[in-house]
Amino acid sequence: MSPASLRTALAALALVLAFAAGWTAQGWRASAAASKVQTSQSKKDQAQAEQSQRATEKKADAVSGHGAAQQENTHDYTQKLLALEVGRAADAARIAGLQHDLRAAATRAAQAAGDAAASRDLANRHERLAALAAEGAGLVGELGSLVERRDAQVELLRGQVVADRALIEELR
Repeated sequence: MSPASLRTALAALALVLAFAAGWTAQGWRASAAASKVQTSQSKKDQAQAEQSQRATEKKADAVSGHGAAQQENTHDYTQKLLALEVGRAADAARIAGLQHDLRAAATRAAQAAGDAAASRDLANRHERLAALAAEGAGLVGELGSLVERRDAQVELLRGQVVADRALIEELR
């Protein structure tokens, strides 16, 4: 081989080696750039996942708080109903006592009516009054119990509204 073709071959070999070195360096740069892009995307994905987790935890806390408020409200309502039932039973016992006393008074009034016509008229009036009083006592007892039950229901609903408003405010 002649020295000129040897130089040309060496120059071609040097050119091929330089091209291969450049190609390899360019591949390394491309790999580094791709790694940077993947790293950046991974950081964005991680930040988004953390934000989503915080939002989920906040909603879970709000729902848990709402559930606790609702449970407490229900417990208070149940306790109020039990107290009202005890009061109603006591009222019923008092009404029964009053009715017994009224019947006894009516019996005494009837016995007194046998003495004279005036006494009979007075006894009749007393009986009517006693019957009206007994009926009134029964109605008062029933209405008092009804009002107390309605008050307990209103209190429960008010507590529920407060709990629901608190949940809505937390979810905003």
